[in-house]
Amino acid sequence: MDFETIVSKIKEKANLTEEEINRKVIEKQQELSNLVSKEGAAYIIAKELGLDIFPKTKRRLEIKNVLPKLRNLNLTARVVKVFDPKQFKKKDKMGKVATVILGDSSGTIRMSLWDAQTEIVEKLKPDMPVEVFGAYTKENGLGGVEIRLGNKGGIKVLESSDIPPLGSLKEKDLSRKTISDLKEGDMGEIRAAVVQLFETSVFYDICPKCELRINKADNKFKCNEHGEVEPKKTIVLSGVIDDGTGNIRAVFFRDVALKLIGMDIDEALKRRDSFFENLDVLGKEFIMFGKIRRNVAFNRLEFVANDIKEVDVEKEINEIINNLTTNV
Repeated sequence: MDFETIVSKIKEKANLTEEEINRKVIEKQQELSNLVSKEGAAYIIAKELGLDIFPKTKRRLEIKNVLPKLRNLNLTARVVKVFDPKQFKKKDKMGKVATVILGDSSGTIRMSLWDAQTEIVEKLKPDMPVEVFGAYTKENGLGGVEIRLGNKGGIKVLESSDIPPLGSLKEKDLSRKTISDLKEGDMGEIRAAVVQLFETSVFYDICPKCELRINKADNKFKCNEHGEVEPKKTIVLSGVIDDGTGNIRAVFFRDVALKLIGMDIDEALKRRDSFFENLDVLGKEFIMFGKIRRNVAFNRLEFVANDIKEVDVEKEINEIINNLTTNV
C-alpha cells in the first residue's frame, strides 16, 4: 500500500487533516532516527491510533499441508465421497463409525466420525462445500493422516466456496486410473483383479475407541491414548492386484478386507486356522477406491484400499458408451 493511500485511510477514519498526518509522519521518522520510510511511519501512526487500515485476508489451509497432531483445526473443503456408517461392538454396547473423504485443489483427506457424530453424514453429499471446525488430526494407522472432530467440533455446509467443483477435482485427482499411471500420493478409483493374497498373519488387536493397534503386556491390553482396554479383533489382508496395464501390491484393512472376502469378523475368526483355504477371491475383479502410498520398510508403492465393490458390468458398459458419446 503506497503512502498516499495510507494517508487517505487515516484521514478518513481518524478525522485528521492531511497536514496533521504529514506532520505526525515526519515526527515519527525523526523519533525513529529516520530508520523507517514514510510508508512505515504512516502505518505505525495508524496502529497507534487503533486503526486497522489493511484489508483482512483469511488464508485457507490446504489439505496437502494438514499434518498429524494438529489441534483446533478449521478446514474448508468439498465433500468427495461419503461412506455409510458401520456398527461395531465395544464392550457391552454398540458403536458407530463413518468415513468422509474431503478434497480441495491440493489433494484429499479422510475424516472419521464416531457414534453420534455419524448422524452428520445424512446431510452430506458429494460436491458440497463444507467447513470443518473444532477438529484435530492424527495418524490413521494406514500410512496417512485423518481428521477427527473434537467434542465441540462440527461440520457446516456452506452456500458457496471458491474451491473448484468436484468435477474439476476428479479430473485432477480422483478419476478412474490405470495401475501403470499411478504415482505416489494419488487417490482415485481403479478396476482390477486380485491375483494373489499373501498368506501372512491377518488378525490383530486394536483399541475399540481409537482403532489403533495395541499389544498385550503383563496379560493386559493397553492403548497409549485410552489406557487399559478390552481389545477388538480386526483383520488386514495384502496381496497383488492387476488391471492389465500393470500390477501393484494392495492392502485391505478392516471392513474393506471383510468386504473383499464376503464375511463378517466373527465368521472370519471361526476359520482362522484354515483361513486361506477355499477363499473365493483370486481372479475376481473389483472397483477399488483408495490411495497410493510408499511402503517405507520396502521402499515400494502400494495401493491402500478405502472401499471396494464388485464390478457392475451393466453400469460399466453404460459409462463407456456415455464417454464415447461425449467425446464424439
